[in-house]
Amino acid sequence: MENATILTIAELVHKGRAVTGSSSLFFSAATPTPHSSSESHPGAVDSDFSRKFLAPLNHPAVIVGTLALPSETLKCPNRYCFRFSDGDLTICCDILRFEIRAIGSTICVLSWNFLPMKHCCGFLEIIKWKFVDTDNLVSRCSFPLIPSLYSPQNVDRKSRYSVCGVLESISPVSVVPCQDGVSSDSVNLPGFLVHVMACECKEYNRDAIDCGHAFEKSVFVYLCGSVAASWHPAITKLVGSNVAFSGLKRKLVYVRGDSLLVFVTTENSVLHPPWLSKKQTVLKAGVDRRGNCGSYLGFVRGLYRRGKLVEMDEDVWLLLTDQIHNRSHSIRTGSLIFIRNVHFVNTKFSWGEVLILGACFKTSITVEFFSPFETSCLVDSCRQTSLSRFIESLSFPARFWTLLVRSCFQKFDGMPSDKEILRSCQKDELTKIYAESRIPPSMFQPRVNWVGSLLNSACMSHADAIVKLVIAT
Repeated sequence: MENATILTIAELVHKGRAVTGSSSLFFSAATPTPHSSSESHPGAVDSDFSRKFLAPLNHPAVIVGTLALPSETLKCPNRYCFRFSDGDLTICCDILRFEIRAIGSTICVLSWNFLPMKHCCGFLEIIKWKFVDTDNLVSRCSFPLIPSLYSPQNVDRKSRYSVCGVLESISPVSVVPCQDGVSSDSVNLPGFLVHVMACECKEYNRDAIDCGHAFEKSVFVYLCGSVAASWHPAITKLVGSNVAFSGLKRKLVYVRGDSLLVFVTTENSVLHPPWLSKKQTVLKAGVDRRGNCGSYLGFVRGLYRRGKLVEMDEDVWLLLTDQIHNRSHSIRTGSLIFIRNVHFVNTKFSWGEVLILGACFKTSITVEFFSPFETSCLVDSCRQTSLSRFIESLSFPARFWTLLVRSCFQKFDGMPSDKEILRSCQKDELTKIYAESRIPPSMFQPRVNWVGSLLNSACMSHADAIVKLVIAT
C-alpha cells in the first residue's frame, strides 16, 4: 500500500481500455471461475471462446474518491447507478461489501476493475476498499432520505410513522405522471416500492431484533420523488437485511375494490440500518426454492437480446423482459449473481428441459463477485417497441421461445431481396407475426391486478394507478 500509485479516473478513461488493478501486485481477488461451455451460442454478447482475462496493471495502484448515489447529472443509460468521483471526473460504479456509511465518504479502492463504455466515460467495479479517514468516521445510525431538507426541529405531524423489520423485496424505479395535489399541472415523479416484514411495534426501536420482537406483518413503503428514488441501488443491496424507516406518512389506498395501507416517504423520512452486521440472507449455491418462487445463485455464461435473455448455469436461463427492470452494468459474462424473488418455471422443449428464472416486479439482482473477464457491460434499453410489449403479455415459457425466434430471424440478412415479406417487415414485426401464429391463447397472460397481487404475496406489476393515489395528498 505504501508503494501504490494513486490513479485518477481521467487516467483510466484516457487509456480507454479494460484493466484491473490493486494495491499490491500479489493481490488476487477470490473470484470463482465459471463453468466452461462445450460450444458457444450464436448471438451472445460474449461467447465462452472470445473471453479473456482483464489485463492487470504492472504496478500497484489504488483509486481514491467519493461514493455517491445516482444523479441526473451523470449521463448513464441505466440512470440508477452508484457514482464514483475523485473531484475531477465522475463515472458509474458498483461495489462489493457495501456499507451505507460509504455513501458520501472518501474511500480508498484497493482492488478494482475498470471497463470503458461507449455510452459514458466508463464503469468502475470496486472489489476491495477501505475508508480513508477512520478517525473522523462517525458511526451513523440514521440517513436522511432527503438530506438537504431534513431538520429534526421541522417534523410534520403527519410524518410520525415508523416501519421496522426485514427487507423482503424492492421494486424497480418507475416514473409516473400525476398531479401534485396543489395545482392542476402534471408532473413526472419517480419512485419505488419496498416490502418489509415488520414488527407491529408502534415506534421504531433499534434494539427490536434483540428484544425478541416478531417480524410477521407485511408492510409496504413507497419512496417518492427523484431524491428518494436515488436510494434505489443502495436499498437493493439491503434486501434480506434488517432495516427501519421513520418520518413516514401513511395512506389507505383503494383500487378496484382492494385496499392497501402504504407508508409514503416525506421530507422528514430517515433510513435506519442498525443491523447490517446481522444480515439474515445466507448465499447458497444453486436454487433456494419455495414453491414456484425463490432465489438463485449462479454464474452468468452469456447475454442475449440486449440483456433480456441471460444464460446461467447448465440449462438455466434468466428472463429480464420487463422494460422497467433496472439492471447493473456489472451483470456481465463471468460474474456471480444472486437473484431474489424470482419465478421458477420448468419447461420442456423439443431439445430438452429448461429451467426458466422469470424476473418480475419483486425481483432484485446483486452481483456477489465481479467478472474477471474482459466482457461487455450491460446497458439497459428503455425503448418500448411493439415486440417488447407483446413479449410482456406472454407467459415465461412463451417469452423464452419468442426471444429464441427473434435470434433466429437475426440470420435472415442474407436472404434474397425479392422475398417481399423480408423487405416489407422489420425483424421485430416479423417475429411478432410469426409468434402470434404459433403461440396458443393459453400462453397469453393478462396484466395482474397490482394491489391484489400484493395482498396475495404474488408478483408485483405496473403501479401507475396506486402510485397516483399514494402521491395525491
